[in-house]
Amino acid sequence: MRRYIFLVMFFPLAAMAQVRFGYFNYSELMQKLPEYGQVQADFEELKTRCKMEIERNEQELTRSYVSFLDGQKDFPEPILRKRQKELQDLVDKSVKFRDELKQWLAQARDSLFAPIHAKIDDAVARVCVHNKLAYIVDTERIGYIFVNPENGFDVTEAVLGTIALTGGPQSLPVATDVVATEQSPADSNSAQQTDEAATNDATVTNDDVALPAENQ
Repeated sequence: MRRYIFLVMFFPLAAMAQVRFGYFNYSELMQKLPEYGQVQADFEELKTRCKMEIERNEQELTRSYVSFLDGQKDFPEPILRKRQKELQDLVDKSVKFRDELKQWLAQARDSLFAPIHAKIDDAVARVCVHNKLAYIVDTERIGYIFVNPENGFDVTEAVLGTIALTGGPQSLPVATDVVATEQSPADSNSAQQTDEAATNDATVTNDDVALPAENQ
């Protein structure tokens, strides 16, 4: 709420209405990258191994507990106290082990996905600067009921295209208008002829994928 009030105080509403910004779903975009499948598979394998080790540890703890219950009636007092302490130590170690494994798994996931995150973040920054956008938001974290297409642009394809360019000599994706406009048959034929001429004569030299020009 304080941030919202701050923005209203320092930016006139008319100026805010003219701000151009981008948006995309981070997780959905990440899953479209070719390397995502292998990285996710590697992480799932680590999760499976950790789960198996936790289950083995719990089975050992269960056996020790059952053994203690079976013999506690016959244990002399000193042995009973010793077995109780041993069992409590096992419980404490089991809890500590599970917490450490959980923390390690989270760090492993961050490490595995770090190259993908770095690639996406770099491409997002380049698209934002190249297209003179005020900012780009992740719709997975910030929900929007409606985005005015005159101000907000889906940058998913632009980001993917920029990643493709930085990763190798791949063609730019075909740019499409954010806001659909009606064309007469004559306009369509003229536009098609213009596009064919541009394809034959022009050479693409952009380092980034541009968003469609804002409609006037």
